[in-house]
Amino acid sequence: MFEGFFKSVTYVLNFFYELTHSFGASIILLTLVVMVLTAPLTLKSTRSMLQMQRHQPELKRIQTEFKDDRERLNQEVMSFYRDNGINPMSGCFPMLIQAPIFLILYQVIRGITERSVGTASGVGRVVGTVLTPGTSFTPLIPREQVFEPRHLDSTAELYRALSGRNTMPFLGVDLAISPMDALRVGIATFIPALILIGMMLVSQVYQQRQLQGRQDNSQVNPQQQMIMKVLPYTLPIFSFQFPIGLSLYYFIQGLCRIGLQGYITHKVYKPHAEEMNSRKESPPATNEKKTATPAASKKASNSTPSSAKSQATKAKKSQPSTSSTTGRKSGAPRQSSTKR
Repeated sequence: MFEGFFKSVTYVLNFFYELTHSFGASIILLTLVVMVLTAPLTLKSTRSMLQMQRHQPELKRIQTEFKDDRERLNQEVMSFYRDNGINPMSGCFPMLIQAPIFLILYQVIRGITERSVGTASGVGRVVGTVLTPGTSFTPLIPREQVFEPRHLDSTAELYRALSGRNTMPFLGVDLAISPMDALRVGIATFIPALILIGMMLVSQVYQQRQLQGRQDNSQVNPQQQMIMKVLPYTLPIFSFQFPIGLSLYYFIQGLCRIGLQGYITHKVYKPHAEEMNSRKESPPATNEKKTATPAASKKASNSTPSSAKSQATKAKKSQPSTSSTTGRKSGAPRQSSTKR
């Protein structure tokens, strides 16, 4: 079922081996290809996650408003995601895609370095020792047997380079064996593998520091903080049981991710942080403006009627006086005096 994936990866490895004639350089170039293909997914998931943070207040409002109606809440949340172009699952893609890549690469390295060792070989050695007088029995050591590469055509240059060999050398390290096997061979074989795992550990820890440096630890629960602290050490520990070629892959991948995370921090996170800070500063000014406007309008509305009322009162006061002056006849005083 997965043979097509294995052959595709070995085809790329063979292509790079034809260019470099180096087992390690082929794995390094394959790692770069994988990073180029997965980097857009990482960028997209990061932008989607920041988009969700940007609309978090509105999302909380929807959750509070429809907390008693689960079905309506799901509908409103999905509509909210759709309207704002947010994919809540996009943040999981970069992590999920690492698992099949690891399994495929592990099977590929294991397949192209498969040795001609089996039950028949062990039985044949025992029988040959018994039937040959004066021959002492020597145990069969699997790592000393030659490779019989799988997932490769017999005409491929990488196949011809591995056939008949029992090592996959690169800078003094045998990429075909695990660090534990290297330790069984000897300290001189184990030290280069240990240095490679140490550099992989440093790259993993540095990546974790990059991620923690742009997070608000007050908003991260303690369990997640503990997982993030332990996670960088898990892969180097498990790498002692895997072929050293996988350790080389993850070390180069770690260096690429350090560069990618640096780019994301400066080009994606910094503009997002500046926008969020400006939003935090702008609402108080807006509210003050909004509260000042009703006060001013109220003052204006109160002042306008009072002014109109005063004007009307003045007009009313002036009207009787004017009418009494203009309406009084000149003979009135004399009539009042006559009556008196």
